[in-house]
Amino acid sequence: MAGDYLHGVEHFFLENQNRPIEVLPASVIGLVATANDADAAIFPLNKPVLVKSESFMAKAGVSGSLRAALADIYRQGGALVVVVRVAEEAIEADQIAAVIGSIDNENNTFTGIKALLSSEAVLGLRPRLIIAPEFSQLPAVGAELEVMAKKLNGTPLIDGDHHAGYAAVIAQARLYGEGAEAYFLNGGLVFFDPVKKQQVERFMSATVAGVIARVDNEEGYWNSPSNRKIYGVLGTVETIDHTIGSSTSKANLYNQQHVTVAVNQQGGWYLWGNRLSHGTMLPHQRIRYIVGDSILYAHQAMLDRNVTKGYVDGVKNRVNNLLRRLISRSVISGGECWLDNELNVAAIGTGQVYWDYDLGFFDVAERMTFRQHVTDRYNQAIFS
Repeated sequence: MAGDYLHGVEHFFLENQNRPIEVLPASVIGLVATANDADAAIFPLNKPVLVKSESFMAKAGVSGSLRAALADIYRQGGALVVVVRVAEEAIEADQIAAVIGSIDNENNTFTGIKALLSSEAVLGLRPRLIIAPEFSQLPAVGAELEVMAKKLNGTPLIDGDHHAGYAAVIAQARLYGEGAEAYFLNGGLVFFDPVKKQQVERFMSATVAGVIARVDNEEGYWNSPSNRKIYGVLGTVETIDHTIGSSTSKANLYNQQHVTVAVNQQGGWYLWGNRLSHGTMLPHQRIRYIVGDSILYAHQAMLDRNVTKGYVDGVKNRVNNLLRRLISRSVISGGECWLDNELNVAAIGTGQVYWDYDLGFFDVAERMTFRQHVTDRYNQAIFS
């Protein structure tokens, strides 16, 4: 064909399949809160809004939970917060319904907690730490946070009712037991509120989300936020004793049931607890989600390509390059991607290709043991 003839030099732009996989943001906070007196232009009802600094607090009003939650988050450090403001309701059942929200596909509306699902479409960011302070202690709201966090591959931070007592809180925590992935918090925190000019009690979830975001920024999302300082705390609502090495202190009893608390040690307040409600270490679950989603996003552009030898090896090599980078940064202890020959041969003609990979996690030093020995052998030097 005439169109195939060329007397000269030509240039083909070939795709670089060795582009490094970018790791997704790990610590975007998804906050559902109330504030009827907030600036509706800045915080419209049931619309995800990106808050990048504490300067937004000036538009957050003083009623409801929004201003206090932002204050608690930014007291701990910088953070990106996706805010969904819902209406304040006088009747508890109506308030719960407003916080939980709904999805109406016919009218293209997302409300309440469910509006966080639209965050990525609207803002280009996916919330990973999901909170609804002042409401998550209610079982219906906590359950919805868990559902939404699972869909977002995030972590719900759920408050216990710190006025209910130890047994009641443990019963609440067990609602998020087997198969659940909640970071369950209890104790309540006391702050000085400069607007109200008095001490106030608040649930922990907003503050803990701020602590996690700070640890992510300073140390990396693969580190536990436990045993990190909580800034600005005057005390806890529930008295939680904490004695180093004690297995019977209330802090240890709560941790044993996978409930995270705040403890006072050496004159400062610290977050205390590593585990999700089903026992998995919080950083391990977050690594799984962040690494997994980063791989998916990086290969979205690789869909609908011909399955050639170069294609399958190129994807495998990209994943292995990511895993090597994570190993070099001590995010994971090891990892490898490979192709299951038998599985892929069986899938020929189906349009599906399989890549397997594994991850090795570093242990979190949750328990340190020192063994003391008494001996008289050093006394022998007296007589030598």
